[in-house]
Amino acid sequence: MAAVIKANVSTWTSKLAELEKAPAPHYIVFTGYDDKGAMWCPDCIRAVPAVLKAAAAAPGTLLEVDVGQRTDWRGNATHPFRTAPALKLSGIPTLLQWGNGAAVKRLGPELEACGSPAEVEALLAKSGFFH
Repeated sequence: MAAVIKANVSTWTSKLAELEKAPAPHYIVFTGYDDKGAMWCPDCIRAVPAVLKAAAAAPGTLLEVDVGQRTDWRGNATHPFRTAPALKLSGIPTLLQWGNGAAVKRLGPELEACGSPAEVEALLAKSGFFH
């Protein structure tokens, strides 16, 4: 992977613009971190490390986006990533392949359903996400 860019709710717009100027293909993974920098989402804890590992072995650029604290995300129907027309996130983790200002490919509930990092790796291989 040529680069990993990190973003959060407040830096989303500028970091997305940075992603779109970076080497393609472009990927975005949404996750949640607490104020100590640890992932608070159990599904993210299982899935995101495997996503980052697969992305590291692939060409392109990945944008890792923090949706905020658990209290910012859970039950908040007005969270900007839930309401943004190009995103419409329903859960985390969500992995997107991004092109022309929109998601070209998406894995969301499929990642949440994985019970282990090995299942995530198998899902990514089967879906051809990083190939």
